[in-house]
Amino acid sequence: MSRQFFLTKEAQWVESVDQGANTWINYPDPVTPGLFAAKAEIAPGKGHNFHRHPGREELIFVLQGTVEQWIGESCQILSPGDAVVIPAGLVHASFNTGKDSAVLFVTLTPAQLDAPLAEDLSNLEPWNKLRTRNT
Repeated sequence: MSRQFFLTKEAQWVESVDQGANTWINYPDPVTPGLFAAKAEIAPGKGHNFHRHPGREELIFVLQGTVEQWIGESCQILSPGDAVVIPAGLVHASFNTGKDSAVLFVTLTPAQLDAPLAEDLSNLEPWNKLRTRNT
């Protein structure tokens, strides 16, 4: 099997989602089958609501914009250059609180796991009452 080490933009694919777009850099092949890597763009006033990744750790690095980052029931505002590490299975959410798009670099590992990529918990307590979003 041939391995591709340079992940050109032509080899990446863009997924439209409610909050904006995810550009999948590595999903999870070809170089590192254990790693998801993406650029996530979140439109103003939108967000990736409360969810968790069973069995997967996540790192989020803010490239642009202002992000209201929730880890469990704690919240902090992140700016470009800030990052957060989320242990496997911990509930979290990211919301764009600025007037321009927020851009994040996101990695999750491991990719090869018999579990869904994410579980949406936004309709369950206490997550559905922690904040009010303008959508």
